[in-house]
Amino acid sequence: MSEKTERNRDLEELKKIFADGFDWQMICETMLDNLTSGVALYEVHPDSVKALYLNGTYYQTVGCTEEEFEARSDNVLQSLYPEYRELVFEKIKQSLKTGNPLYAECLARKSDGNDIWLLIKASIVDFIKSSYPVALATVQDITERKRAQLENAINVERYRVLEATSRAVTFEYDLAADIMSFWYGGSDSKRNSRVFTNYRQVSKRTQIVHPEDYAAFTEALAEACAKPVSCAALEYRTTIIDQNNYKWARTVYSSVADSTGKIVKVLGRIADIDEEKSERQRMIKLVETDATTGLLNKLALATHIQDRISESNGEKSFFAIVDIDDFKAFNDTYGHSFGDEALKSFGGALKARFENALVGRFGGDEFIVFDCGRDKRAVVDSFNAFMSDLEGITIRGKLTPMKCSIGVVWGGVDKSYADYFDGADELLYKAKNEGKCRICYENME
Repeated sequence: MSEKTERNRDLEELKKIFADGFDWQMICETMLDNLTSGVALYEVHPDSVKALYLNGTYYQTVGCTEEEFEARSDNVLQSLYPEYRELVFEKIKQSLKTGNPLYAECLARKSDGNDIWLLIKASIVDFIKSSYPVALATVQDITERKRAQLENAINVERYRVLEATSRAVTFEYDLAADIMSFWYGGSDSKRNSRVFTNYRQVSKRTQIVHPEDYAAFTEALAEACAKPVSCAALEYRTTIIDQNNYKWARTVYSSVADSTGKIVKVLGRIADIDEEKSERQRMIKLVETDATTGLLNKLALATHIQDRISESNGEKSFFAIVDIDDFKAFNDTYGHSFGDEALKSFGGALKARFENALVGRFGGDEFIVFDCGRDKRAVVDSFNAFMSDLEGITIRGKLTPMKCSIGVVWGGVDKSYADYFDGADELLYKAKNEGKCRICYENME
């Protein structure tokens, strides 16, 4: 360090060049009153902090008049939010133990009701006569800096969401105002925008989201409003892309919190994946479908039935194996192509009777039906009606009556696909042995 810098930092040297008529006290008061930061001497009591000295800028910095401050002088930290009050006390304790300076960014409430961010820097000093520890502190208003940090965080998330998606609809949701804004054409331009005030109510009333997807959508939005998420994704059907039709969309979204951890915005982009979804569903259907009948195939049946069992909430379920009687005769008499048409007609009639159930072809001339929450008598009646339907089946313009044997079991959530299959298979075997064209059913133990 140069000689000049050392001399300029030396207070004793500074005193030597004071003009006549100015003493040290006057100089200090002038300097303190002209600082842009608040300066204070805090006396630290076991449960509060009291002010021994405050410069003129202090009151302006913390956002109150001297009179308002005096009204709460029993604790100068009273304007801080409770968690930050505790933070400062904890940091003061650490300073007393270690001798290190205190540094804390705190959120406070001004006398006009607005929030303010304060930067408090303090060190414990020993030049004040007091029965309690004394800290020399500076206090700065850093509210604008905090706002800039928040805006920067929002811009970072905007960029990350833009990076994660291609052409799409951009949106931002303001939690406090309950306003959802959409911008079309992948632009922030207000020229192609839609703005919904009271969005929570509007989304219910106008069904922007498909009713079947609404619960998942609101759950995802609620989670993003409750805690920070970054570039999360959700697929659902919405009219945001095409206002006249529901289309599948993938939303990539992030939430942004302020310095207190409170979520202030959820933002993201909505991409049109309707064609992609249709192609994906077509491929799934291709993999899961029996080529002859158009019903679920053996593997898909096992998977979907096990999933349905897991989701049944303890409801009674029925599992039936349906076998065409004397099917070999169709192939031997009319040929295999006619036999394939017979399988297709049989499967179609079965699906028509059990429209909401899982219906598929297990293999050969065996079919499976599974459903939950169906009354036992109603199930048996439906199978009897199905057997009557078979008498009127027409193939290639010719009346071709068909008959079948059926084994049905009922069970609960503790049963697996294999348990159901074994029980129903045993009853089907019984129906065949008793003369075919009949239903055998019972509860599973």
